[in-house]
Amino acid sequence: WMRFLEPAPHRYDLGIRLFSLGHINSVYDRLIKLARGPETLDLGCGTGSLAHRLAARGQRVTGVDLSPEMLDIARQRAPQGAKLRLVQSGAVELVDCFPAASFDTIVSVLLFSELSAAERAETLRQCHRLLRARGQLLIADEGRAPAFARRALPTLVRAPLAATTFPLTQTGTHAAR
Repeated sequence: WMRFLEPAPHRYDLGIRLFSLGHINSVYDRLIKLARGPETLDLGCGTGSLAHRLAARGQRVTGVDLSPEMLDIARQRAPQGAKLRLVQSGAVELVDCFPAASFDTIVSVLLFSELSAAERAETLRQCHRLLRARGQLLIADEGRAPAFARRALPTLVRAPLAATTFPLTQTGTHAAR
């Protein structure tokens, strides 16, 4: 579902709020509390919702996203004087963007579930390379239980949310295995 965000970045935040029943804000709040150190990378920053909150807290934030349209919205919404740098790049191309040990914290929300297994592995390698000693990687994403019985109820809850959210916003999500 998230792949449909590219043509509709202006509806991304609404779609994620609807699809998560508003819980995305508590996810952002939790990540903000956990993030430490002055340099933070928001991997897959989208429209900058989390990056802006981290910058408002005084952190120097670098937001990375593949979509120039999403980054344009993030630039437009950036608070005045925020310590925020936005970079257009895919997750697996981080090696070309930053030197080793550049960040104290890397956060990523709803990105890893959109990557293939090979892309996830490479992105995790790059995150390891980019983190300073004692750095932390914080990932908030949808998970998918391996057993059918354990994912039946979440699937039943997701279906009407997806059916309602997508027509309104062309936005959705995809659970990771």
